[in-house]
Amino acid sequence: MDFIKTYFTAEKNESLIFILFGILTIGFSVYALLKWGDSFYRGFAIPVILVGIIQLVVGSTVYFRTDKQINQLENLYQQDKAAFAKAEKPRMDIVMKNFSLYKKVEIAFVVIGLLLIVFLTTKEFWLGVGVGMLLQGAFMLTADVFAEKRGNEYSNEIKS
Repeated sequence: MDFIKTYFTAEKNESLIFILFGILTIGFSVYALLKWGDSFYRGFAIPVILVGIIQLVVGSTVYFRTDKQINQLENLYQQDKAAFAKAEKPRMDIVMKNFSLYKKVEIAFVVIGLLLIVFLTTKEFWLGVGVGMLLQGAFMLTADVFAEKRGNEYSNEIKS
């Protein structure tokens, strides 16, 4: 049963990182817009703030539901392991399938960001967009690689 607490505690910890990164990047973007406000920072702020909002929403949702989810799943596991597996396997199949989509979007963010940085270096606004996309895409891709690894381990425990 430790595998339930281990998986969800790690998810909760990562969600806290999402929240903090979202606050940090949104805060920096707003500060840069107000302090410097040139076209680079206007471009940078667009992807950073948009993805930062997603990080805050997703991170908060996971963070605040996790303790209840752990309790429910541990109780279910103790009462009926087959019912636990029947409930968790389809949910985790969807979670794991979604990682494929998330990684494609994040890789696209990184690639588009790099292309903007390389080919539009003299266009300050687009350079800023590229840097912002690269920053957020790389962070989210890294986080999802770790989350997917944890998800695979948890899914394997469910199946065994």
